Amino acid sequence: MIRARFLSLDAVGDLRLALRPLGFPAPAADFLAGTLVQGILLLSGLATEAAELVRALCREPEMPRLVEGDRPGAFVLGGRLDQLKRLGYLLQKRPEVEGAYLAGGKVIGACFHAGGHATPFRIGEKTVGAGRTLVMGIVNVTPDSFSDGGRWQTPEAALARARELVEAGADLLDVGGESTRPRGADYGAGWQPISAEEERARVEPVVRLLARELPGTPISVDTSRAEVAEAAIRAGAAMVNDVRGLADDALADVVRRHEVACCLMHMPAEPDVMAQRTDYEDVVAEVADGLVERVERARARGVPPERLLVDPGFGFGKTAGQNLFLLRHLSLIGASVGRPVLVGTSRKSFLGAVTGKPVGERDPATAASVVAAILGGAAVVRVHDVAACMDAVRVADAVARAEEGGSFFRREDGWD
Repeated sequence: MIRARFLSLDAVGDLRLALRPLGFPAPAADFLAGTLVQGILLLSGLATEAAELVRALCREPEMPRLVEGDRPGAFVLGGRLDQLKRLGYLLQKRPEVEGAYLAGGKVIGACFHAGGHATPFRIGEKTVGAGRTLVMGIVNVTPDSFSDGGRWQTPEAALARARELVEAGADLLDVGGESTRPRGADYGAGWQPISAEEERARVEPVVRLLARELPGTPISVDTSRAEVAEAAIRAGAAMVNDVRGLADDALADVVRRHEVACCLMHMPAEPDVMAQRTDYEDVVAEVADGLVERVERARARGVPPERLLVDPGFGFGKTAGQNLFLLRHLSLIGASVGRPVLVGTSRKSFLGAVTGKPVGERDPATAASVVAAILGGAAVVRVHDVAACMDAVRVADAVARAEEGGSFFRREDGWD
């Protein structure tokens, strides 16, 4: 299979800051930063003739630099975005070469969102993808969630917990009525399906109560069922958080009709078997490609990308090492998909694999993963214990936005 994905990519914000000492006004710096973006792209899966065409094209002036090793049909390409795009266009002009047109499209697709910014949008009174990272507090109204199952099942208990989360700093609340935990040492037998009626009975009264009592806090409903989403939205939910990435046409129609936000997650298989579906060739590329497909599928069903977030699905069909690798390269997911990224690492087993701590003692590890996510560009972080993570969120946000580099970098009028 032909794949193209960035191994590294300049951040436009860093380039923009680098141009400030040269005295450019902000609009000029914005334009120039976009033209200076450089990346290292991995292109793989090429047939012999297409590979030879790539070699020939990269020998021409103003083309990416090419490096190859012993693996047939695989290259590392380095250059500015305009050079990489030019390579893609030239490959597409040679459709008679097997795989060249597809490879060109893959290169152009990889570059499409690179160097840009996901369009911010509002969920209730909160803006996603602009300014500080938003914190989503988890309110599970299930008897069997891996971390806190059974603790907040009644509407009153859920409201008390939601108040604690909001007082600690939560911007959003995510209400879930069905556990999707995998099988394993942390999770026991794993996912136990319930009926739509039971899930709705758990979720709807809680959403209604939270929407009434906490009117300034947008509510998300964590569901893959149209019936549950419809009821929750009518009760006051402003967002659908779907682990199955809007695979269901009826759920997509609910999101479209009500014009609510939606988060699309990557999960390679159903929760009861996803732990056996971790045989990725390139986990970053395959997760990014899967999320792009989900965004395009939602668009085809009438849900505009401007109302979508994406979630790489930490803990869903990935090994501990793959979860860590995804977190390390999170910025490349956002650059590939072009939508704000939501990250949910809270208390998950890969943190236990690193620390050796049981589920109930993983909040410090969660805070560390949240810092990594924010420095990787996460727009929203989803956590069980907001109070335990807020200082980490504030510090990570401050680091990610630090610009006081001395008098050379002093902000001039017109710079935001």
